[in-house]
This record gives sequence, C-alpha cells and structure tokens, in this order.
Amino acid sequence: GGFSKFQAEFALHCETNLDSSCSSSSPPLPVLGLGGLRISSDSSSDIESDIDRDPNSATDSDGSPLSNNQPSFPVEILPYLYLGCAKDSTNLDVLEEFGIKYILNVTPNLPNLFENAGEFKYKQIPISDHWSQNLSQFFPEAISFIDEARGKNCGVLVHCLAGISRSVTVTVAYLMQKLNLSMNDAYDIVKMKKSNISPNFNFMGQLLDFERTLGLSSPCDNRVPNQQLYFTTPSNQNVFQVDSLQST
Repeated sequence: GGFSKFQAEFALHCETNLDSSCSSSSPPLPVLGLGGLRISSDSSSDIESDIDRDPNSATDSDGSPLSNNQPSFPVEILPYLYLGCAKDSTNLDVLEEFGIKYILNVTPNLPNLFENAGEFKYKQIPISDHWSQNLSQFFPEAISFIDEARGKNCGVLVHCLAGISRSVTVTVAYLMQKLNLSMNDAYDIVKMKKSNISPNFNFMGQLLDFERTLGLSSPCDNRVPNQQLYFTTPSNQNVFQVDSLQST
C-alpha cells in the first residue's frame, strides 16, 4: 500500500519523538521535520477518509489532539494563495474578505457552490484522500490555475474537505515548483502557516517523486556518510516504533 511504498523508498522522511530516556548530552539525532504524516484509510476508495470526515480527529506532530485555536479561516501561504477547508469555500463573507475569486476544489464530490453565479472561477480535482489515488498527475493544471489567479492579483483558495491533506499536497507542490524548494522546505513553510496539516504517506511519496522531476535537492543529499538515521514504522493502535537505518 501507500505506507509500505513510502517506507521502503523514503524512510528517511518520517519523524518521531525519540525516547525521553536518551541522554540529554548526546548529540541530536537527524530526523527530518515531516511531522503529521499518516496512513489514509483503505476501507474505501470513493469517500473521504476518517480524518477528513472529522477534522477534529487530527493530531499535531507530537501526537496530541489539535487545539481549538487552529485558524477558522483560510491561511495565506503566499500573496493571493490561500489554503483552507470546504467550509471556507461556502462562506461568501470569507471569500470577499480575502479577495478570493478562484477556487481549487481538491475533492471528487463536494459541490462548487457558487459556480453558476459567474463571480468565481472553479477547478475541481476529483481525488479522494486514499493511498490508491494519484494526485501528482494533476499538479501541472493545479499549478497553472493558481498561477492564473495570482497573475491577475486575485485570491485563490485551495481546499479539500478538512484542509489538511489533499489541498496541502497541492500547495506544497506549488511552492516546490514556483520557489525551487525541496519538498521538506516547502512542507515546513506550509506547516509554519497552518500547524494541523497531515497529508497521507502516498501523497508525500508523490511529492518526493515531483522533487526529483524538478531536479531539486533534498536534505537527504547532504547526509554525513555512515550517519545513523531514524524513521518510524506502525505497530498497532496507532503506535509507532522507532527503527534505525545506517546511511551509506
């Protein structure tokens, strides 16, 4: 599945909290800053995953439940580029406040509520938040749509259902291409703006493929030879164990 593929090929891009029993005098261990990654439910392929159905079920990178002080409005990632959720896309006051005229809907089944009004331009990417979905095939047209809006000084809202997985993946891809950023750097920018992001492992693997396609350098390319690296693997009841991998 998506996690197995990601783990096999990109294990270095997982993060965990190390055991508190580790000596505080020991040098910091290299763990890349991609907290919040998860495995999407494989119980269905045509409906939203559990975490997207209930945004309140998401957890922050340390595994604790997200607080209620998460932004209740679209978050500006770059000038004219906003990341949000389905609720934002249905609120005319919010859309007007942020000057949003373009709406990128990254779901297969949520309606484009104001499409017939003629005031907004929509693009819909019919992708579910599931390990079997190929979101990367839509990166070029999504990036072009965002560019069109920003080129006209119009706000563009990128949203899925909860605003934490699919829309985040598209936003990270946009930053990678437009700002020549590695996946990790682009992800960190979005994470700083909106701390409750949680794209699934499969989408992260697609972003790593996109990074290679763009010829961008990854933090992994600058590893010290024979440096001990750490990643996580799932055990049970949403508990992750720490494994080590010797770099070469």
